[in-house]
Formats: sequence, C-alpha cells, structure tokens
Amino acid sequence: MFTPKFVITNRTNNNLAEIERARGFLEAAELKTEWLSRMQKRALILESHHSTHIEGTKHTFEQAEKILSGEKVEGVDADDEMELFNYKQAMDYVSGYVKVEELVTGDIIRDIHKILVEGVRGGSADPGNYRTIQNYIVNSRTREVIYTPPHASEVEKLMDELIDRINGAKDISPVIVAGIAQFQFVHIHPFLDGNGRTARLLCTLILYKTGYDFKKLFSISEYYDKTGRIIMTQSRMSGRTTWT
Repeated sequence: MFTPKFVITNRTNNNLAEIERARGFLEAAELKTEWLSRMQKRALILESHHSTHIEGTKHTFEQAEKILSGEKVEGVDADDEMELFNYKQAMDYVSGYVKVEELVTGDIIRDIHKILVEGVRGGSADPGNYRTIQNYIVNSRTREVIYTPPHASEVEKLMDELIDRINGAKDISPVIVAGIAQFQFVHIHPFLDGNGRTARLLCTLILYKTGYDFKKLFSISEYYDKTGRIIMTQSRMSGRTTWT
C-alpha cells in the first residue's frame, strides 16, 4: 500500500491558507462572462504552451496563441505544433471529466496519456498503455542516467496503489494530495514517454474534481516553466520518502 510520509510545516500551513483565501475570493467575485471566457481561453493557451515547453518544444507563447487559434505559423516544428494541440485536447478532456461523478481511474490516466502522445514524438511509445520494459531518466546534456524508475513488472501495482490513495484521501487537503500524486506518478514513470505532461494533468484533474479550479484562470505549468521549480528534480527522485 502506498502510504506517503509528509510533514505539515508552518510554511505549508501558511501557503494552504493563502490558497484558501484566493479560492474564496474568486468564488465570491462576480466576473463578467465575456471577460471570464477570454481569460480562461488565455489560461488554457498558457498551460498548453508552458507544459509542452518544459518538455522541450521551441515555440513562443505568441506562436502558441496563433497556432491554437487556427493560424498557420511558419518556422514551428511539426511535432512541437502537434504536442501543443494534443495538450490542449487533453486539458479539454480533463475539464469534461470533472463533470462526471466518478473517481480517478487508471483508464482515465491512460486516456490522458494517449491523447497527449499519439501522433507525436512519444507516439511510438505505446500511447495509453503502461510500459512493459525498463525506462530511464537521463541528463539531457551529459546523457548520464540520473534516475532508474521501478521495474516494469511493478508499474500496474504501484499505479493501482496511487489511485487508491488519491480516491481515499478524504481528510487531507486536495492541494497536498495533488502534489504528492504528481510526485509519486513521476517516481513510478509508468509510461515510456509523456510522464511529465501526464503528471501535471493528473494534478490538474485532482484539483478540478475537488473544487480547486480557481475558475480555470491560472496555469500551474507556467509557474513551473518560469521558475524552474518542477514538482521534483530528477536528482531527488530516488529514495525520497518524506515531503515537507
């Protein structure tokens, strides 16, 4: 059974309080429909752009905005463009699933992965299916292996345990649940490719389903991309059992 160890520090409590204040403010705010729709569209483009940019796409936000608006943009790699479209489609899928009164399931996670990688660089990596071979995380500059995920034979069991923990965590802040789920997902690395994007969408799904969508006005990946503070660095993956 996956039982994460975590410590609620004063800093964590302060951050959670800030999140609740922001959430309450937005819930109470009366926003004009036209403005809200425009800002939600911008946030979706920001999320799609920054999440794919983290993984190495080269387009700018302005180019992403044009591409997702249906404009033809010269000089953008075809795979980069398709990854952008796929991410937006996966975000739409997550938003639609939030309305369904169901738990987070393995099928949903595999569907998200399939949407993300089908037809692009990761398309050869068995879209929508857990890996059956070993994978590795390497330093993009030195090609040194910096993390070896669990053996493929363990993936399904580890994912089932993670999903059970997500659905059973009723007495923990959904913000903490989402963060730990994202961390553990990347630790498992259940797919051959597209794990980072799928992890961020799983985090988004958990937050949305528990009422932490903040009217869909913000992009989590924008924060990660601009600050470099991904949920965990590869050098800290191995052996991490306690979170603060």
